[in-house]
Amino acid sequence: MSDLAQTAPDFTVTDPYRILGVQPGDAKAEIKRAYFKLIKQYPPEKDAEKFKIIRGAYEKLKSETRRAETDALLPKPPPPLPAAPPRTFNAGVIRLKPTDALLALKHIGDLGRSNFSDDFQEINW
Repeated sequence: MSDLAQTAPDFTVTDPYRILGVQPGDAKAEIKRAYFKLIKQYPPEKDAEKFKIIRGAYEKLKSETRRAETDALLPKPPPPLPAAPPRTFNAGVIRLKPTDALLALKHIGDLGRSNFSDDFQEINW
């Protein structure tokens, strides 16, 4: 049986493995053993609410099909992030001055114009 079964069950979670104190890879017999141990500890006559939680967790894990459905719905931890590529220094970077950028924009766009009279002509419909 796993180490989780040695501690008190956590009735505040919805993970049936944590409630029963077993691991997802444990055998069917281990799950059944943990279930019977807990219902002896929390019988329905003395603690009905905890018994319902234990019984519900066992119902989710007792058959292989229900266990597969439960495993598919349980949240999984995110996959590990890929390692970052090593940083290298590129000595071939060309550094531009602001005046160089302004000159380039004047040649490409309208920044070199000084006559804007065409923009303010009357519109004839």
